[in-house]
Amino acid sequence: MEIAFWQGFLALSALAAVFILWPTVFVRREKKKELLQDARADVNQDVFLEHVKDLEETHSRGEIGESELEELKVDLERTLVADNESITIDSDKPIIASFRSRLPVLALVLAVPLLALGIYSMVGAKTDWEIYRLAMARVDSGSIEEANAIGEELIGELQDRLESRPDNSQNWYLLGAVAGELGDYDEAVRAYRRVLELEPNAPQVIAELAQALFMRAGNTITPEVSKNTQLALQLNPNMPTALGLAGVEAFQSGAYQEAIDHWSLAVKQLDPASAASKALTSGIARAQVALEKSGGKARKSGGAAVANPKITVSVSFDDNVVSPSPEDQVFIYARAWQGPKMPLAIKKLTVADLPIQIVLDKSAAMAPGMDLTSFPQVEIVARITGSGSAIPQSGDWQASEGPIIVAEQKNAVVLKISEQIP
Repeated sequence: MEIAFWQGFLALSALAAVFILWPTVFVRREKKKELLQDARADVNQDVFLEHVKDLEETHSRGEIGESELEELKVDLERTLVADNESITIDSDKPIIASFRSRLPVLALVLAVPLLALGIYSMVGAKTDWEIYRLAMARVDSGSIEEANAIGEELIGELQDRLESRPDNSQNWYLLGAVAGELGDYDEAVRAYRRVLELEPNAPQVIAELAQALFMRAGNTITPEVSKNTQLALQLNPNMPTALGLAGVEAFQSGAYQEAIDHWSLAVKQLDPASAASKALTSGIARAQVALEKSGGKARKSGGAAVANPKITVSVSFDDNVVSPSPEDQVFIYARAWQGPKMPLAIKKLTVADLPIQIVLDKSAAMAPGMDLTSFPQVEIVARITGSGSAIPQSGDWQASEGPIIVAEQKNAVVLKISEQIP
């Protein structure tokens, strides 16, 4: 991404330099001759008009007669014509010939890209691209040590970015998720609380906040953890994170059947091979043993666990409305219907690839623990952008569909891009 950015910047800077230099240094000889001839003809015309004015003033004072005035004017016109015809130009000499005269032009050639780079560094999205690059590198890391190192760098980038743009809920959520995974629960709690200030009543964020509070308290269900867990379940009764915490609270209070019910419902929405699913399954087994020891009998809870969810998406654009370049970027992604706007699964293509049918699944997730299993309902978005930014910009074209229940979606979601972002 860094190399591509500088390649694009240098290419555009070179193009700007050509536009600046061409009229002054590389302009054709014929054009130089024409410009200089026009300039000298204008000077001759000005001299002619001055002489005519002097003659008329002399006539008005009575020093020459009318007939003599007209004869003198005719002589001046003949002289003007002769002077214009006698103009000769050395067309081999450039308009700006000396090095000193070219200095302002050369200074402008250097100033334009530097000014553009300065403006981009202040208002552009290069920092957001760096955050995106680190997030993807962390997903693709080959070891826990490498992932943690990238995570620390990512947290620093996010904190710096949020100082200048504190209203970006997506970056706050990503900060909370990464900080929580690295064990910085104070920072995770701070980040999730900020997300809820920007987007109140987002059940996934409320559940993640409860999880961070639970971990910060040493795996203890505090009143604040319980309050946020119940609020998340009121907004979304199938939230796996909240169900897991509700099961822990029930188990610790001796309500083993209730714990089994919560954990069983959570397991149905998780990948059976995931660590969370295995941990909850183990918890269910412990709760069943505890229930039997207390004299109770476990009732069946259940249904099969949901495998890796997949959503097929068919994307095209209305060529009667949209006229993109084949090189323009296309982002196709799923995001929570109610919750943070960070994509749960995303794929990046170009307009030249359209129309196309793709599959969004856990392999397209941006960050561990934030995928299609995290929310029962999602929105599917397809967006064409000429800027190449993963963040929606004014002028981009998009189409969306939602809410879509992940577990029940069987047919392909059809999106035809035709609406422009104001």
